[in-house]
Amino acid sequence: MSRIQKKKPIGEKKKRDGDSEGIADAGTKLSGSKPAVSKGLQKQEKIIVEGKVGEPNFFQRSIDFFREVKVELKKVTWPTRKQTTGTTVVVIIFVFVVAAFLGLFDYGLSKLVQVVLT
Repeated sequence: MSRIQKKKPIGEKKKRDGDSEGIADAGTKLSGSKPAVSKGLQKQEKIIVEGKVGEPNFFQRSIDFFREVKVELKKVTWPTRKQTTGTTVVVIIFVFVVAAFLGLFDYGLSKLVQVVLT
């Protein structure tokens, strides 16, 4: 198929005249490509191709996990010391403002309840 020709949507099944396999075949094949394979089977095939048998053990999975963590942490844009200090100061001030507001509100409500009950 040339690059100019448009491909059919994945969900569209191939129509054939007099095809009785259409219903059983619809969920397992993509239009004109390889049979659909679940991700679990793809992973097993990948492991078999790499020469490993079965699922990787706990230590191999742990090593893979930490490798991926290292790669992702390299993508992080870390704030500068000045940005960190600035945002920390803003958060601390905001906490004090909210604490003062809630303290005054609580004090006012407690006085109101005392007046109503006495």
